[in-house]
Parts: sequence; C-alpha cells; structure tokens
Amino acid sequence: MRASPLLVWAVTALSLLGQEAPPLAFRQWLGGQEVGGSSLVVKQEGGARQWTSREWLVLSRLGQEIRQDLEQTARRSATGDLAFTWRLQLSAEPFLGRAEWSPREPRVLTLYPAGGPVVKKDVPAGAVLWPEDLEARLKDAARTGQALQAVTFSFPVQQWSRLRLEPKGPAPLPGFPDAVRFTGEEQQGQAVAPVEVWVSPTAGELRHRSDLGGMEVLSQRAELPSPTAGTASEGFFERTLQKLPPHPFLPWLPELTLKAEGAPPDLPEDAQQTRLGKDTWRLRRAAAPSVAEAAQPPVTGSPDAQEARYLAPSSLVSFRDPAFDGLLRRMALPPRLSRWELARRVTGFVFEWIVDKDFSVGFASAAEVCRQAKGDCTEHGVLAVALLRRLGVPARGVTGWVGLGETLGLHFWVEVRLKDRWVPVDPTFDEAPASALRIKLGDTDLADLGGVGWEGAAFAFSGVRWVPQQSASRPWGADTALQGDQVTASDGFRLRLPGGAWSLRQGALTLRSGQGSAWPVQAVTRPPEAQLRSLRRLAGATTLRQGWWDPAQRRLWMDLGRGRWLQLDGVAEAEAFRLLDQLLAPTSSS
Repeated sequence: MRASPLLVWAVTALSLLGQEAPPLAFRQWLGGQEVGGSSLVVKQEGGARQWTSREWLVLSRLGQEIRQDLEQTARRSATGDLAFTWRLQLSAEPFLGRAEWSPREPRVLTLYPAGGPVVKKDVPAGAVLWPEDLEARLKDAARTGQALQAVTFSFPVQQWSRLRLEPKGPAPLPGFPDAVRFTGEEQQGQAVAPVEVWVSPTAGELRHRSDLGGMEVLSQRAELPSPTAGTASEGFFERTLQKLPPHPFLPWLPELTLKAEGAPPDLPEDAQQTRLGKDTWRLRRAAAPSVAEAAQPPVTGSPDAQEARYLAPSSLVSFRDPAFDGLLRRMALPPRLSRWELARRVTGFVFEWIVDKDFSVGFASAAEVCRQAKGDCTEHGVLAVALLRRLGVPARGVTGWVGLGETLGLHFWVEVRLKDRWVPVDPTFDEAPASALRIKLGDTDLADLGGVGWEGAAFAFSGVRWVPQQSASRPWGADTALQGDQVTASDGFRLRLPGGAWSLRQGALTLRSGQGSAWPVQAVTRPPEAQLRSLRRLAGATTLRQGWWDPAQRRLWMDLGRGRWLQLDGVAEAEAFRLLDQLLAPTSSS
C-alpha cells in the first residue's frame, strides 16, 4: 500500500513552464517543509535557442527517503522546428525520451519514449509548446491585467495540461514591486488543482502555490524570503492514510458497504464496486471464475480490438526486453495453461520475486524490476502486467485505495480480462481474486506515466473520509459469529480450538485456551518471504501444519491454505506447537 510516489509528476504539471532570464533558480516546499527546487538556463547558439531545466525532490515516506530528479531540454532551430528531451529519475533506471514538432506539420507532436513505441499526439488548437511563449503570455497578462488560458504539454507524463488564470491585482513581493497575483486552476488528466501565481511583467513567474492531497505545494524564486517553516508532524504520504475500525477477518470479507463523508470522487461501477446511494458504496470480492472462464485460453496471434491495448508493450511494461526470458524460465510454466491459471501463477510469482518490499522506489519499469527485485505496489503491478501480457493475458493496472489491517491507503493492483469481465488480482499481497475492501478510482493501460493516475488519486482521497457501515449484510464487525470454542467468519470459514473460548470486543478477536492463555487473533495477508525467513519455522507434531514464530514479539503466523493466513500474538513457543496441532479449520460439513 502506498501514497503517491510520483509527486514530481504533479509538481511538474502544476509548475508553469518557462522563465526568461538565465540562469534562474527556484526552491520548493511541501506542507511548509523544503523538499527540493529547480533551475533554468536559456542559451542562444547561432540561430538555435535552447531551454534547459532541472527539478529535484527529496521526500520521506514511511521512514524511507525517495529521491526524484527531472531534466528537460527544449531546442528551437532557426527554421522553427522544436526538439525536446527528458530524463525522469524515479528509481535506479531513468525514464528517457525525446519529441519533435515542426511548423510544417503543426497539429502533430511525435514522441519517442525509450523502450516504448513511437507515439503521435494531436496538438490542440492554441497549444503552447515552446516554454518561452508561455512566459511571454504570462508577462503580457500581468502587464494588461487580463485573464489567461493556455494548453501546455508535460513530456515526462505525456499529457496535456490546461491552465486558467484570473488576475487579482497588484501583489508586490520583495525585490519585485510590479508583481501581479493570479488565481485559477490547472488540469492534467483527471486531476484539477487550484493555483495561485505571482507574475512580474518584467521578470516573469515569481511564485506558484497549489494544493496536493490537502498539503500546500509552493515553488518560488530562490531570492525571495523563505516562508515560515511548517510544523506538521506528518508528511504527504502519511496524510493520505485513513484509520479504519478493526475487523478480525478483513482480508476474508466477501462483501461490505462504505459511506463517504465529504466530497466523494466520481468512481467507476462494476461487479465489485456498486453505488447504493448518494454517498454509499458496496464493495465485493470478485466471483470465482466460471467453468468457461477458468478454461479460457490466452491470446495467440492477433488480438481483437478490445484486448489489443491491454496486450501491448510500452516503456513501462516492455516485456520484450531479454530480462523477461529469464523470469519465464524461472517460472517453468507447463504448456496450455488457461488465462486464469496464468494470472494466479503470475500473481504468486511476482509476490515471491520482489523480495525487497522497499518504499524508497519512486516508480520503476517492469524491465527494471526484472533486474532489481525491489519496490512496493507499483513495482509489483507493472511487473505482473508485463508478464501477463507476454503470456497472452490481457491485463491493466488499477489505481485506488485498499484496506489493510486498520489502515486505508492509496494502492495499485492489477485486473485481468476473463470473457466479458475484468477480475482484480493483487501481486503485492498474493491475492487472486483480490480482497473486497478496495475502492477503485480508475484503470490504466500503462501506455505512459501520466495514465497511472497517482495525482488524481491523491486529490480525490484528500476530500473524503470512508467509513465502513456493514460487513456482509450486518453492521461492521457484527458478522463474526461466536459459539463456544468456535468462531465463524462472514464468508462461512470457521476456526475451532477444543476447550478454548472466543471473545470479540470493539472489533478485536481474542482466543483463550483451557489453560488460561489469551491470544489476540486476526486474519492477515500473506507475509513477505523475507520476513518469514527471519522467523523460526515450526510444524505441528501431528498435523504437520506449518507456522512461523517470532520469539522477540511472541507472534505466530499460520498458513491455513487457500490464501488464508492467521496471526496470533503473545504466543510462547510451546503454545505455538500446540496451536499448530489443535487449532482447527473445519469445513461446513464437519
């Protein structure tokens, strides 16, 4: 689970392109804390003019540091032809690309992203491609006091941005007495952000203020005084997390309802996500594949038009890279597997392949994850999509929020196409189908970085709080049935300890043994392999059921089979062996 790792996308999109007098330097703050900056140099070389910028950002996320760096150049020849290059560093391997535009073909912008196919973008009427043209329009708007509308292009995310500004009058800044303040908004993809901009008719843009996920984003000329240091104890990523009331069997829920408090975003609807009212949504775990779906073969040859875009390579999922040959050999897949069986195996393989569940990776391509097995949900997702497409299974990424433990946070997972529906799977947690408590904001074919939609998710999440109302058809948490030594989850799964007793208070489930020991119990997602390897592996003497025990935390993890994992706290080693033998998971007929 993650908050947006690509804040640089939004910051880049929300920064006005182009300053005039080289060299210029800017500093950047997020939530009152300085996190980065930018520099700009413009050079005249004979008949050509070159504009070079660099932006850098350092963020802390869940105790780990994320470094991001963007370098861009724009070059205009004496004939008016434009050439662009970009280098976006979000992980070990950068995203690179170049683009070309010619006045002889003004309605076409041609992109050459490294590792991906050539892309031709239609240029909207009146779009501004040369950065200094936008700067000139800003200065003119400040001089005349007129409104400004502009369409610009963000090359790293390959999306058009729309800017609308209205003048609010003179607003002098230290050293710039002629500054004029503008307010308005800028839109990139689904994300619409309010902006406040100070522009000098002679010096250009001076200060830019916006909002991202409820936190102020401020960029200003380096010579301006620093703002008052912020005192917020939480960073941007931590602020995107929400607290959930506890539920002992959250990963096993077949269905639940959530109420949106605040301004809910416009969410898509499907079999897993249905609007019940103005502010209430029902979420369901995807139904298991039917016989026909489970037998559907992967695509061979030319795909139909509906599935072609979800089988295509791109710079993010370049599955034709030789690195994928080695991964497929490691998977050792038998021939003639169905789409669903391939989806299940890829989901489990990616979970095991990415041993280092690392939160410092901003965003890595699937080819990079092949070579460096580290990252979080986006790295799991892009690798799974790439492998599935290589194997002929139409797959796409999904941006949204997932419930894990007592936290709801931004997340990225995968959907695969079976017959006429898309089925969610989650390689980050090795779930196929994926768990029910996930709110889908949108999906992406992963053709480019902008399509991932992190910035839209951050904006949408900041305006609403999701409150669980029901699990299954009963009030939240009341779907867990206790009867003597047995407990039954809402999906019918039962646990029994002969001679034991269960209690449930405010969503916390406790098991007491006949000898008086008490252990908090909860269902969990599959622990990462690296975590399990650091623990003591146990097996029941009679059942041979496997468990992993942490002597420092006195915590026991039990694999109940079929993707179900249980965690018990406060367990001594001798008790762990007894639980592995005595804690039963009977079937409905037993």
